[in-house]
Amino acid sequence: MSTIYRLLLTDGQKEIFTAVSKYFNSRLSYIPMDLILGFFVTAILNRFYTIYRIIGFMDNIALLTSVYVRGTTPRAIYFRRGIIRFVQINQVLVFRDLSMRARKRFPTLDTVVAAGFMTEHEKERFDEIQYRFSKYWLPIQWALATAYNARREGYIESDYYTEFLSQEIKQFRTDIAWLCNYDWVPLPLIYPTIVCLLVHAYFFVCVFARQFTGEKIDLIFPFMTSIQFILYMGWLKVGEQLLNPWGEDDDDFETNMLVDRNLAMGLKIVDEGYGRTPELKRDQFWDSEWEPTASMAHMDVAPEGSTLKDVKLSSSVSMVRMVPQASSAYLTRVESRSKLVPVKPEETRRMSTLDVLKVWTSRRGSVMQNAPSACSSRRGSVMMSQFNNTITTVDERIESGMSRDPSVAELRSSVEVFRLPLLLLFDFDAFAFRSSKENGTRPTLLFSRDRVRRDGRS
Repeated sequence: MSTIYRLLLTDGQKEIFTAVSKYFNSRLSYIPMDLILGFFVTAILNRFYTIYRIIGFMDNIALLTSVYVRGTTPRAIYFRRGIIRFVQINQVLVFRDLSMRARKRFPTLDTVVAAGFMTEHEKERFDEIQYRFSKYWLPIQWALATAYNARREGYIESDYYTEFLSQEIKQFRTDIAWLCNYDWVPLPLIYPTIVCLLVHAYFFVCVFARQFTGEKIDLIFPFMTSIQFILYMGWLKVGEQLLNPWGEDDDDFETNMLVDRNLAMGLKIVDEGYGRTPELKRDQFWDSEWEPTASMAHMDVAPEGSTLKDVKLSSSVSMVRMVPQASSAYLTRVESRSKLVPVKPEETRRMSTLDVLKVWTSRRGSVMQNAPSACSSRRGSVMMSQFNNTITTVDERIESGMSRDPSVAELRSSVEVFRLPLLLLFDFDAFAFRSSKENGTRPTLLFSRDRVRRDGRS
């Protein structure tokens, strides 16, 4: 548009175009795009997070079932596992009708049986009821009936426990039912259509209204309007992406993962979690005065993902020291003691030679930042002693067997190479400092404070 205005239009046409551009620009506020687009995205985000909150997690039902359904007999185990599996069948049946991922995994009811969620005789009972509406409620009825039978046979000790467990199962069913309701009654189709038309119409008008026609600052390309276009169109695309979270996009719900997670978590809780409560013994906080402790271990490698569950100690660490974190005034009344906690091999990760060099480089950089502004031979000897201590520490770890990583030994040979060059550099700075002091000139030092601050990490 700017090219047409500058190269193809005559002077009279340019005046008309300028008048039209100013007219449109002065009335762009008539289109309430911020208000309408904001309400649209807010409504979709609220809908998205509400669906996520009620999508259904098995943890509470499994925990209550493990606590309230008592017994180690096969019958008691059948009751606990049956409640979990029946509730999970309800979620599988609903996800088949909502999520394309689940539909592809379970295209028919026989595939649900083949996957192990439902047995053959349960499917026969399920098929006995035939009518034109969904039968999502039937597995929930089985779960409630199983809890009632467990109470009747004495595996649940109180009616209150049965009621509490039944309420949790009913809440799970209610949440799943609300998922069906949200899918049954989506946002009106005209709503996203109007918002999409509004945004595109707004920027179509901006093509004419945001041109530079005779201003003091003449920019051929409207940069600020382009930035506004990217932001508002991105905002619109976020709302359109979250409008249906049951698809197969990367940002949609991982329904298959949730089904597997719920079943595995529920069965693990009611099987291995039952009857394994540790014996109550005297703990270390029994006394009225105790001091909190914290680990002195350092995670040398930063995590790459969004969570920290995969971050482990380096394989060179075999012991973690726990030290008191109390204040000095408190430590005068309580005897502070540190503890060494052994580290298992599965709790560590192997550090590569590059990782070890990064750790040593960072420590070396901190030493170099403490270099004096004028390096004397005494200062150089102090820094060399710190460097020698680093080598000694590596040797001690290798000899004591605390370092299981062979890359630490490789680092030991690499660090030794730096010893002679550092000695020469320190001697050069000491000679330059003495010479400049005798001549009354300012010395040029390799390890001056300014230079270390500038490139001390290099």
